[in-house]
Amino acid sequence: MDRLDAMRLFIRVADTGSFSKAAADLEIGQPTVSRRIQDLEAQLGADLFLRTTRALSLTEAGQTFYARAKSILESFEAAEAEVRGLDNEPVGQLRISVPHSLSRVVIAPALASFMRRYPDLSLDVISDDSYTDIVQEGVDLAFRLGQLADSSLMAKRIALSPRKLWASPIYIAQQKTVTRPSELEPNDALSLRQQAGAAMWELSHKESGETDSLRAAGRFRASSGDMLIQCAQDALGYILAPDWLVCEKVREGQLARLLPEWEAEALPLNVVWSGGKLKGKARLLADHIAEAMKAKELQEPEAA
Repeated sequence: MDRLDAMRLFIRVADTGSFSKAAADLEIGQPTVSRRIQDLEAQLGADLFLRTTRALSLTEAGQTFYARAKSILESFEAAEAEVRGLDNEPVGQLRISVPHSLSRVVIAPALASFMRRYPDLSLDVISDDSYTDIVQEGVDLAFRLGQLADSSLMAKRIALSPRKLWASPIYIAQQKTVTRPSELEPNDALSLRQQAGAAMWELSHKESGETDSLRAAGRFRASSGDMLIQCAQDALGYILAPDWLVCEKVREGQLARLLPEWEAEALPLNVVWSGGKLKGKARLLADHIAEAMKAKELQEPEAA
């Protein structure tokens, strides 16, 4: 095993904190990983890991080597990208993490054209509404909705989608006397599950800038956007959602704007990665999905 491969293996073990997880990620046997790390330690003349029955952690020498090895690999990969032109013709595997609803509506339909454009690239997709630990799972790029919590991860916003009220035409026909969000029946709000209590929806009038609020204390809550869309389609109430989530049902006539003069704060879509610049195949995919998001925007009807 050459020195660069040894560094990559060492970093994978350090990031996962486990020989077995690193072995699974790299699709090699755990004994092979252990032996190669021992060979690396012998070559360096220093112990890189503190090994116990319950945990694996870096020694002081291991911490120093980790920082240097990561810097060396990043520099090598940047040089390799320049020589091979990987920014234009990516190769190898790209592992991504995406929320389920975004995956179904936006990302999955966009991946076929991306892979046809770059036939030497393979994708490994984790579709999960929970936050994946991108370091431990070896994720190259994660797509995350909403405001991001403070962390050491790198992030870039690639889309910003205003949220609007949507309901079935049948439900909308029953709300002829309603002129502002606070006049809607709170019990009909279909919302994502919160940790505690009901969500407060704040909306603004597009023309006047006036604000109004609605306590989303509906009878139905779910962790799946798809379930909320189905309930709205079945006239059980209304939802607050960005265009990309409802565009299919709107174009089919199953959902329509409720109180179209009002909008809520836009929902950001960010890409997150573990360090360095967003480059190569990860940057290309981020740009591709940003374009796919634009295609999901719904055009406002022209004024009569």
